[in-house]
Amino acid sequence: MSPRNEHPSDGAGVSPPAHGNAKRKAAYAMLPGQDDLGQPIFSVLVKRTYDIVPDKPVTRAQKDEPLTEIDRYYDMGDPQTSTVQFESDLVPYKALTDVVFIGKALAPEGKPVYGMDVGIQVEGLGAKIVRVIGPRRCVYQNGRPPIFTPPEPFTEMEIRYDNAYGGKDKKSLPDFPFHYPRNDMGKGFALKNRKDLIEGMELPTIEDPADMLTPDRIIIDGPENWHKAPMPFGLGWFPRTGYPRAFYAGSVPGFIYPGTVTKEEFLGYVVKDHIALARRFKLPGFDPRFLQGASQGLSLPRLAGKETLKLRGLTVEGMLKFSLPDEMPKLQMDIGFGAKDMEPVLDTVCIRGEERQVDLVWRGSQVYPGLDWLPEMTTLVVKVD
Repeated sequence: MSPRNEHPSDGAGVSPPAHGNAKRKAAYAMLPGQDDLGQPIFSVLVKRTYDIVPDKPVTRAQKDEPLTEIDRYYDMGDPQTSTVQFESDLVPYKALTDVVFIGKALAPEGKPVYGMDVGIQVEGLGAKIVRVIGPRRCVYQNGRPPIFTPPEPFTEMEIRYDNAYGGKDKKSLPDFPFHYPRNDMGKGFALKNRKDLIEGMELPTIEDPADMLTPDRIIIDGPENWHKAPMPFGLGWFPRTGYPRAFYAGSVPGFIYPGTVTKEEFLGYVVKDHIALARRFKLPGFDPRFLQGASQGLSLPRLAGKETLKLRGLTVEGMLKFSLPDEMPKLQMDIGFGAKDMEPVLDTVCIRGEERQVDLVWRGSQVYPGLDWLPEMTTLVVKVD
């Protein structure tokens, strides 16, 4: 059954800027799902776009970005060759607010640098800092750790997981190409000290400043040691296939023994003793935390609007401070029990640095009786203002 919609919402896309007393029509999507209690829900998603104004609340843009229906990859790529730039907005439930940044690190005053720290802070809730380094490569040494070439200077660097630690090693074990479970699209991952693998190998340009990659850590010396390698760092959408996110969809990484405490377990991103519990089928095959796509540390307690954000090293100003808007959509749904207002919650804050805009995705949800009841449903009316 398609939802019937009432003015001012037609659900058919984004209208031009409003004039006079006319209201802008709202673009929305409705989809079924479950909440974190397992209750069946209908969710309505609304996306609004704002222009970033330094040191002030953001202002509504002339045009709202449409809801992203399917994942969009960098460089017009595909899942086999590139990482996600914009993840689909069509998610029926998130317990936390995802804060993501899409853009570049920019050297101060446009002058070339060899390295810099950049990051995002949401005042009172959390912050994430990443180290950005100029391009480097490995120089092979027989029987010894490789040498890192000095970083090349840069004025801008894309913050994306292709540039973070990770990758695939197809040479150390010729009959068994190994993909780094945390991020198989990154750089710098190696099992063995082979010249045809190490010589000229690109190194990550985005790292954790508290856990930097060093020459003696390049060779992990066996698949069973992957969890000792650095965690990939970023500010954008974390790969769905990467550990620990994929773990919440029932994908248990291989080459790890029950009882091993990964860095993610130590930091609280996964439950204690999760590998053993999963292999004993003591954990659900799907956990709603899989739907949280922000980089680790940027899925934050629910934002409500008005929060102040600071961007460091991600804009021409060097430091940019702005506030989220003090407004939210009005959502209403009638599934046959009378029209009910739905509380809008902020699921996603997506900052697009180069456009100097921020997209907010709001969600309203209503519990319904369940799948067995659906054939009895005769009314579905959605109103978005």
